[in-house]
Amino acid sequence: KAGREAKKLLDTAHEQVAKALDCAPDEVYFTSCGSEGDNWAILRGAEYNARHGKHIISSAVEHSAVLKSLALLETRGFEVTRLAPQPDGSIAKEDVLAALRPDTCLVSLMMVQNETGAVTDIAGIAKAVKEKNPNTLFHTDAVQAVGHIPIDVKETGVDFLSASGHKFNGPKGIGFIYIRKGLKLRSLLNGGQQEFGIR
Repeated sequence: KAGREAKKLLDTAHEQVAKALDCAPDEVYFTSCGSEGDNWAILRGAEYNARHGKHIISSAVEHSAVLKSLALLETRGFEVTRLAPQPDGSIAKEDVLAALRPDTCLVSLMMVQNETGAVTDIAGIAKAVKEKNPNTLFHTDAVQAVGHIPIDVKETGVDFLSASGHKFNGPKGIGFIYIRKGLKLRSLLNGGQQEFGIR
């Protein structure tokens, strides 16, 4: 009985987050924090899409969870282009498109910069990237954005979005990642059947 009650609460939480993002509940996976979501999207996303190339675009002003994941991928043969921010702290669409290549497997850019508050036009960049190279996957670290600015993942056009509960009055020690339906990422943590069996 206690297990069924807990499952009902968990299902409700999936539905609430999905409604807020305009996605399906089974596209939302709870994590321990935003950093875990960043790691999952970047490490497993790059691995999943390496068949299209091993080039990644990000920026020099990402959260350390992103920067360290990218550094790890470089030791595994990936090439990373780290873009410099504009004077206002955001990343320019033109710079992303100039760096985009046929072998770019992943773009990872923060929606709202955690130290400066600069807002990057993720929707505009993701749309332009997909038009130029439909094979490129797009991740955004939205830890500083969720609960503060409206986010619709369908309109934003990202494949992955990571967030952390404590940034919008949720409990500490929980986050989530949106993974677009159809993408079959390997689990980041092994063992157990949590989160549809992949976390």
